[in-house]
Amino acid sequence: MNNLDWRTKAMVAGGAVGALLGVVAAYLYVNASDSDEDGEGPRLNPAEAVAIGLAVLGVMRQIASLPEAKKGKKK
Repeated sequence: MNNLDWRTKAMVAGGAVGALLGVVAAYLYVNASDSDEDGEGPRLNPAEAVAIGLAVLGVMRQIASLPEAKKGKKK
């Protein structure tokens, strides 16, 4: 792995962290919905789905702006 450039290492690390966070989020969601007595599983209404999607997009925007914040500190 010594001959990989920093972009490849960042993509691999980001993919691993994203997968791990996705599994943890799914685990928490399933455990929170296990209290349903009908055994049908959780129901996610459209408003909740949109709120989750916007929150994820906000986090992605913050991550994408990290290099710009570093450039501003150098000046």
